[in-house]
Amino acid sequence: MSKFVPGKYSGVANGNGYDSMPSKIKVQVTLSEDRIENVEIISHGEIKGVGYGLKTSPVETIPAEIVKHQSLGIPPVIGAEKTSKGIIKACTRAIEKSGASTKELLKKVPREPHADEERFVDFLILGGGAGGLAAGVEARQAGADVLIVEAAGVTGGSAARSGGKVMAPGTKWQKAQGIYDSPDMLFDYMMAQSNGKADPKKIRYFCDRAYENLLWLEACGWKCQDVEPIHESIVPWRVYNSEGGHYMSAGQGGHITFAMHEEYERLGGEFVFNCSLKELIFEDGAVKGAICEYAGGGKLTVRANNVLLATGGFAANREKLESMYPCMKGYFTDVPKTNVGTGIEAGVAVGAKEYVSPGVQVNYMSTTPAMIGINEEAGLIVDQHGRRLVNEWSYQYVVGDALMRSNSNNGWYVTCGNESYKSVNKAFKAGPTPGMPDVFADSIEELAEKMKVDYATLKATIDRYNELSDKGEDEDFGKPAAYLFPVKGPKYAAFYYSPCITVTFGGLVTDLLGRVLDNNDKPIPGLYSTGEASPTGIYGTIYPGCGTSIGAAILWGRVAAKMVTNQPID
Repeated sequence: MSKFVPGKYSGVANGNGYDSMPSKIKVQVTLSEDRIENVEIISHGEIKGVGYGLKTSPVETIPAEIVKHQSLGIPPVIGAEKTSKGIIKACTRAIEKSGASTKELLKKVPREPHADEERFVDFLILGGGAGGLAAGVEARQAGADVLIVEAAGVTGGSAARSGGKVMAPGTKWQKAQGIYDSPDMLFDYMMAQSNGKADPKKIRYFCDRAYENLLWLEACGWKCQDVEPIHESIVPWRVYNSEGGHYMSAGQGGHITFAMHEEYERLGGEFVFNCSLKELIFEDGAVKGAICEYAGGGKLTVRANNVLLATGGFAANREKLESMYPCMKGYFTDVPKTNVGTGIEAGVAVGAKEYVSPGVQVNYMSTTPAMIGINEEAGLIVDQHGRRLVNEWSYQYVVGDALMRSNSNNGWYVTCGNESYKSVNKAFKAGPTPGMPDVFADSIEELAEKMKVDYATLKATIDRYNELSDKGEDEDFGKPAAYLFPVKGPKYAAFYYSPCITVTFGGLVTDLLGRVLDNNDKPIPGLYSTGEASPTGIYGTIYPGCGTSIGAAILWGRVAAKMVTNQPID
C-alpha cells in the first residue's frame, strides 16, 4: 500500500521571528508514493544568523535532514529550536493535507554521536557569541590557528537575539545626524548609572575604544542604519541600530554576529558545533585546553596554550539565578538554553575568582494584552506592596532596578485609562482578559483587594501621586509634569509587570587585558574571558544602555586575541 498520495503540499506554522513576534514559515513538501522527495521553504521571517543565513541554520539544514532521514522527528538545531520546530510543524501540516498519518514520521531521531577526538590549536575559543566571534576574527587576522567550540548549532548567542545595537561616543554617524558626544561624556553617564559599583578603569577603557571598536565591526561587514536614543530622557543619542533595527526591536543582533561569522570563515577559521565545555585542562598552574562533549555523545579534547571563555551568562540557569536573586522567581527570559554559566563554573573550578553582582539586567514588563514596560510608558508604577519607588519616565532598566531593590517579584502599572499611550488606553477599554493577572475595579479599595496589596498603602500612594499631579511638580522623584497622569477614577486598572532578564552581571573577574584572575587577583596563565562570562566591573545594578554588553564583549574578545597573538595593545 502507498504511504503517500503523490503531489506537492504546502503548510504554514509559527517560527521564531523577531521583534517579539512569531513569523510565519511556509513550506512546500513534495511526496512520491513512498517517500518525502523534497522540502522547500517558500517564505519565512526568521532571525538572520540564527534561523537562517548560516550553513548550520534551520532554514539551511532542517529540510535536507527531513529528506535524509525520511522523518519529522529529527532533532532541532540547538539554539534555534523555535525556527526548527516551526519548519517541522509546517511540514507536518503539509503532509497531513495529503491525507497521510504523521504519527510514525514524528518518532524521535537521535542525534548522531561523534568518536572521541583530540585536537591541538594555538587558540581555543569556547563560545561563538559576539565576544568569541570577535576574538576569532582578530586572531585569524594575525594568522593564529583558531578553533571556536560552540555548544549550540549556530553562532550568535544572546547577541543575535538582541536588538542589534551597539553604543559608542563621538562617531561619524553621530556627526552626520548633528549629535555631539565624546568618550568623557559617555564615561560620566556610565559611572552615574553604576551607583558607584563599576570599575572606573574598565569603564574608561571601554569608552575610549568604543568608536574604534565600531569601525572594526564595520570593516567586518556590519552596517549601521542610524543613531537613536537609549531613552527619550537620555541625551545625546549614542545607540547604533543594525539594519532593520528600531528602538526596542529584537532579533536584529544577528546582523552583528552574522558579519563576524562570515569574516571568520572567510579568514579560514574553524567551528565545532553542538559541543559543550565540560572542564578546563589545568596543568602545572596553567590552563592548557579544555574537554568538551558533543550533544549526541563523544568527547572532544582540545589542547591549547591559550583559552578564551566566551560562553555567555547564566540567565537560562533558573536554579542559579533564582538562588542569587530570590525576588526574580518565575522570571521570563529568551536567551539561548545554553546560557547556564558553564564557563563561569569551569573557571571557578581551576581557581578563578567569581564576582556575585548585586544586580542583573531586569526589565519588569507586561506579558498580558497591555504589552507595556519597554515603550517608555510613564504612568504610576508601584511595587508588589503598592509603593511608588521611582521616576517612571526613566530608562526601563532604572525602573526595573528600583523594583528589584524593593525585593518585588512583580510590579503594577496603575491607571484610569486617561494617558497618552495607545496600548494602555486600549487595554483599559478592553477590560479583563480571562486567565490574565491584570485587574480592574470601581474603587481603590477593590483594586487593592484584587492586587492583594494593603489598601492603606495603595491609597496613600495614589493620593500622594494625585497631589503631585495637581501641583504639576513631582517633589518625590522628579518626573516631568507632562507625565504626571492623575489616577482619580471612576474606573481603575492595574496591569501586571513580570521580571524579564537577559544580561547577567556577575561572573569571572578579569583585568583590562581580558586575563582571568584568581582569588589573589593574579592572572591565571593561559586563561582569558569576555562577554557575560566575565562582565565584572562594567555594571553596577543598572544596565546602562542598549549595546553595552555586545560592545564590551567584542572589545575584550579582541583584546584577548591581541594578547594571544602578541599584537600591540594601546
